[in-house]
Amino acid sequence: MSAALFGWPVTLAGAAALAGIVYLLQRLRARRRVLRLPTAGLWAQAMREAPVSVLGGRFRYWLAYLLILAIALLIWIAAAHPTWSPAPGGGGMQRFYLDNSALMTGGDDLARAKRALLADVRATPADRREVILGDAVGTRLLAPGESASLLSRRLDMVSAAVRPSAFADWARQVDPATVRYYGAWGAAHPAARSAALRYGYLADPVPGNRGIVALGVTPAASGQAGKADLLVTVAAAGGAVPTATDLRWTRDGQTFVPTGGEALGGARYLVRDIDAAGEVIGVALATGDGFAADDGATIRMPDRRPLRVALLAGTPAAIRAAVAADPSLVLVPAAQAQILVGDARAVQGADRPVLILSDAAAQAFVFAGPGESERGEVASRLDALGLAQLDAGALADALHRPVGVDVRDARQRRVTAWAAMFAPGSPFVASPAMPIFVSRSLHWLGRRDAWRSFATAGDSDDPLTLARPGADAPLSLTDRATTLAAADTSAHPAVTHKHGEWPSDLPFLTLLLGAAALLGVEWWLVQRRVIP
Repeated sequence: MSAALFGWPVTLAGAAALAGIVYLLQRLRARRRVLRLPTAGLWAQAMREAPVSVLGGRFRYWLAYLLILAIALLIWIAAAHPTWSPAPGGGGMQRFYLDNSALMTGGDDLARAKRALLADVRATPADRREVILGDAVGTRLLAPGESASLLSRRLDMVSAAVRPSAFADWARQVDPATVRYYGAWGAAHPAARSAALRYGYLADPVPGNRGIVALGVTPAASGQAGKADLLVTVAAAGGAVPTATDLRWTRDGQTFVPTGGEALGGARYLVRDIDAAGEVIGVALATGDGFAADDGATIRMPDRRPLRVALLAGTPAAIRAAVAADPSLVLVPAAQAQILVGDARAVQGADRPVLILSDAAAQAFVFAGPGESERGEVASRLDALGLAQLDAGALADALHRPVGVDVRDARQRRVTAWAAMFAPGSPFVASPAMPIFVSRSLHWLGRRDAWRSFATAGDSDDPLTLARPGADAPLSLTDRATTLAAADTSAHPAVTHKHGEWPSDLPFLTLLLGAAALLGVEWWLVQRRVIP
């Protein structure tokens, strides 16, 4: 048995000090004297010279002394948090790995794994154990030497997440002989390089599991600006792969039946011309199974409705023509606009993103926004903004000024460009880069997300946010490997336990209960006037 907080030398020294202090307190006795004083002023002097209690006299209350000493010692030793320590035995550091991936979302698998983990950790010497959580960074839940009671409280905050298991990658970096795994056999199977790996808990498989393993959107092949094509990929561990008729669709939580669906092969299905207006689209299997983590998925569509643009005073005719020719842009009054375009005076004090035409700018193109100068996001997208097609030399010769691009920080997004570049006869107006620059710059100001073919497991950081229906919280998909691993019914090693009969915190709990019981006995004896 070990004292986790103070160590036994400090604990025993404190116990001896407590015994002496309680003994001295018991030697205090009341000394009675009769004093007759004529004035109240002399009472204070008499009280100072004749203390109520003094040390000395016969030690008469041994029972009270022993009770108080026992209570004080029990509380003091409990404060040192003594725990059972198993016999040292042989072996080195033992690593316990708790997998909280999607494979542990079924039923009470994670709760059972936690209980088995706690029991095995308590049966291992504190200086030879380490507990790792199977999250993305391999968080250490318990360091060597820490009390198992800390692990119990930390495990209360652990829940299973809908993401692939990281155990196989983690296990490649450690000696399998030092690892005890708590999770699902489907995740441990790829890491079972030898019989050295031990298992404290393995969740039951779900034979024949089927699921949705990828979901994404692309611009509509029909060319409609406000539409998108949605793709979904399914997988099955055995039996028939889900067909398009096995899928059920929702839009912002409301059921709908998409039109224009077709099978692409490879268990992929395409739904054409869905409105891309920022809704949450959900797809789920009509009939679920014992592994619900991959039975459905949701994705927030990009908002591809036409951007509302207001053209104010100072807007060149070239920009007006470019905006009018772009179907993804619509002209509206300034009060209804998402983006304003005009000269510096017209957009002064604007409370929304602006495209400013001003010859006073230091560079021909200036992009500004929160944190833009540090992240370099705009600098890496200059090709997409159409500036890669710009003939900067010809433009500089025509304007008699060097042409450059600047990126700055600003509270609100804005783009500044020289008005002279959009004047009639300017090389920029005649180049194909001009309408591309106008369109892409306005879309950047409107924070439009980029298209992407698929959203797969672990992609919740992408601007095209995966979300639960009706909420903005990210939700990662499972992947094909997880769907197949959940159904892994191959023969697996036996689960073995290290835990013994008694919990390691039993001494601590027993001491607290003993102190409480003795307090009750002392109160009863005082009520019976057995002790003072």
